[in-house]
Amino acid sequence: MKSHKSELLFDTQSVLGEGPVWDWRRQRLFWVDIEGKMLHRSEASGENHTQWDFNGMLGAAVPAGSGNLILALESGLASFDPETERLTPLQVLENNDSKMRYNDGKVGPNGHFWIGSMHKETAPKSGNLYLVDQRFHVEVKIASTSISNGMAWSSDNKTFYFIDSPTHEVRAYDFDAENSSISNKKSIIRVPEEYGSPDGMSIDDEGMLWIAHWGGSCVRRWNPATGQFLEKITVDAPHVTSCCFGGRNLDTLYITTARSGLSENQLQEFPASGGLFISRPAVKGTLINYFKDN
Repeated sequence: MKSHKSELLFDTQSVLGEGPVWDWRRQRLFWVDIEGKMLHRSEASGENHTQWDFNGMLGAAVPAGSGNLILALESGLASFDPETERLTPLQVLENNDSKMRYNDGKVGPNGHFWIGSMHKETAPKSGNLYLVDQRFHVEVKIASTSISNGMAWSSDNKTFYFIDSPTHEVRAYDFDAENSSISNKKSIIRVPEEYGSPDGMSIDDEGMLWIAHWGGSCVRRWNPATGQFLEKITVDAPHVTSCCFGGRNLDTLYITTARSGLSENQLQEFPASGGLFISRPAVKGTLINYFKDN
């Protein structure tokens, strides 16, 4: 079992850093601070950093074909132009419940946005995993989720992987790319409690899953075919939230972390918590899909 140590790229001190995504068309990294109500952008090196503040919690940000971002704001979905800073509410998934927010989202193989909702105090089975298509029609794909997190699709677009964190498992579904339907749920990876809770997830070009472990100070690489744990990247932060591959060659793993939920003693021991970390494993990632808004 290989083990590597990550390094701190950007000390953002995020309350709840999440959702890194590599915009390969524009060679920019985006990530959010959910509880800090903030969107971040930087180059692959961490240089030319820009941040934007919002009025509510920001669960996810994904690039769209138009060049805008689709934001999962606490109040609902919105389109954001990072060049003009124009924010346009989309009147989709509008949320009037102050106890609910959105958490983790990705764009699937056919340009649809998959986004989960959750209770702010993590009341069990209070959320759903939604699909939003290019006409902004909404469909519930998985009902009664608790903390909707990692998502990934296999390279042949026949399998959808999903994490509902409190279950401590990765589920696989048969995926029909023509209509984005999922079926035949299977539990393929069982994450031991001592590893920490499985959070955000990415997939590499060999089809292996890279899973951030909340409370586990690491990202682990898993084989979805066997459920075997293959590799570990240690992070100087207990709460590791998500990861994505980026950089010009897709060979850098960007790792988000959180300060939320840590004691004062833990923050003193791990002062870089909330920062953006990187590692360069000997494997590459895959290109993201863009939301079809044009």
